[in-house]
Amino acid sequence: MASRLFDMSLRVDAPGPGGLAVANNLRFMARSPRYLLGRLERFSGRSVVPVTGGNGSIVVLRGPAASRLLFTDNETFQRPPGILTVPPGRPWSGMFDAVITANGAEHTRRRRLVMPAVHRTAVERYTEVFARTFAESRFAGGQTAPFDAKAEFLRISKANLLRCLLGLEPTPALTAQADVIVRLGGEALSPGVLALRRDIPFTPYSRWLRRVAWAYERLATLIERRRTEPPAPDALSILCHTRDESGDHLTTGEIVGELHGFFSAGFETSAMTMTVALLALVGSPDPAGAARADVDTATGLDAAVREAQRVMPVVPITLPRHTTRAVTVAETEVPAGAWTFVSPLLEHRDASVYPQPHRFSPARWTSAPGGPYTFMPFGMGPRRCLGAEFADAQVRTTLRLIAERGLPSLVTTEIGYDTVNGVVAGPPNPVVVDPARPATTLTRITGGVTASGPDSCCHSIISATASLNSPSPGDPAP
Repeated sequence: MASRLFDMSLRVDAPGPGGLAVANNLRFMARSPRYLLGRLERFSGRSVVPVTGGNGSIVVLRGPAASRLLFTDNETFQRPPGILTVPPGRPWSGMFDAVITANGAEHTRRRRLVMPAVHRTAVERYTEVFARTFAESRFAGGQTAPFDAKAEFLRISKANLLRCLLGLEPTPALTAQADVIVRLGGEALSPGVLALRRDIPFTPYSRWLRRVAWAYERLATLIERRRTEPPAPDALSILCHTRDESGDHLTTGEIVGELHGFFSAGFETSAMTMTVALLALVGSPDPAGAARADVDTATGLDAAVREAQRVMPVVPITLPRHTTRAVTVAETEVPAGAWTFVSPLLEHRDASVYPQPHRFSPARWTSAPGGPYTFMPFGMGPRRCLGAEFADAQVRTTLRLIAERGLPSLVTTEIGYDTVNGVVAGPPNPVVVDPARPATTLTRITGGVTASGPDSCCHSIISATASLNSPSPGDPAP
């Protein structure tokens, strides 16, 4: 099953967890927070950590130097073949081709043509939309009953994407269509779709292809209509009318790929970032000894958001890159064909960069901790997410408006952290808040990442003290 995706014959001279490589790979891909904290975190101090000891099919690179290598050497680390791909020769064959997945010269070209849609001047116009969407939300006032903040942030993020990205109002029908588009990328990484990648009727892969075709047709129709209309300030109109100095422009199929990239990379990530930031503002595992983050200033709010992004990154692992050649990382050779990742979840917990890494402390951001390639909520270097400015503006605008009206108290006190879709992580269950009770004091929260079986552990994500776990049976000492 997995041999079509991972070359199990690859070897790497580095220790890692024990077990069957094919099973470990699938568990890592499906539930990365559990695997990272349950089995890989203890191999700290090493630049190359295989998902299975000695096996080179999937490796995680650790430390700033190794992270810099993956993010900047685009000739060596490229999009893996056989993932997020569909049969060739169809109108929708390029559905998953975008800046975020492109390699080499095509990555440079697409980045140049997409940049105007997410440039700072465009984002400044989008902030007016963010404020309008917030005014329609449950956080804006008039709501007296408790509600799920995570679900509300998902609605806010979806409405902002429809308005800013497509220039459309979030009607129920459009919202439902956006839900289908958003889930396509996560479904592509599900074991059912990965297991048999042949278009055989009634298989998960075949059903997934039908949804890909359906989404493509709707987006392509919208694009062709927008090309005939006068330029407008939404991202789609900008993409349709952008030409570079040589007259090059994105085709309809290429714009579809970029729109899907925006939806898949920007929808749930922004909503989860707002959720974990709100949790950090109104809750603590140790309220008696914790101080409320200062959200009365832009600097204080920025520090609170950054610290939330550090301790509960909504993208715990990067998108996979495969090595086009053997490459030496800190004296360890990673073989050609290996899938390589960097984990913000692990890098943000490096005690040498962030003292007491398990403690939520916005004050650490009064001066920039660490250095380059140590804080990566949006990736780094030429692989940094193009939508970072958009996401930052949306998160900070929404949280600032919530704080101005008074932070709600937290009803949910058991907070989980796990994969929610594809590579996106956050609280898997509702996060209920009560707007009728302002958060004048912090609420004690418990929970984190809970794993079962050989990974049995419970890691507190926001903790007053470091949470350590013992090696799983059969695992070598790091």
